[in-house]
Amino acid sequence: MDPISLIMGALLAGATKGSGEAASSAVMDAYAAFREALKRRLAGRKPAQTAIEEYTADPDTWRPAVETYLQQAHVQYDEAVLAAASAVLGAADPVGAAGGRYAVHIYGAHGVQVGDRNTQTNHYGSTPRATD
Repeated sequence: MDPISLIMGALLAGATKGSGEAASSAVMDAYAAFREALKRRLAGRKPAQTAIEEYTADPDTWRPAVETYLQQAHVQYDEAVLAAASAVLGAADPVGAAGGRYAVHIYGAHGVQVGDRNTQTNHYGSTPRATD
């Protein structure tokens, strides 16, 4: 999973599984720590903070804005935020976490695609010449 998707997934998982009486204390604690780490990273970026709050209520509408704000703040390189996001997803989905579903290891990669049931075609280098 790429770092931005990990963060956005943790936002939704924590908002949905970290609320209500049925929520486990592990999810709620992990989500609170994640939100605090994210808040520190986005300090002074009020539009980004507002977009994140709106995203948890309406993900489809706010996804592009949140992705942009997170990238502008270089959140994808913040190890504390990534670790906290992984903890949320691990608490919310222990089976998926144990299977490596939320592991992020993308260093110097080209043509990376993360997710389930994807298709990707990559063409590197120069365009092949047509043959006679």
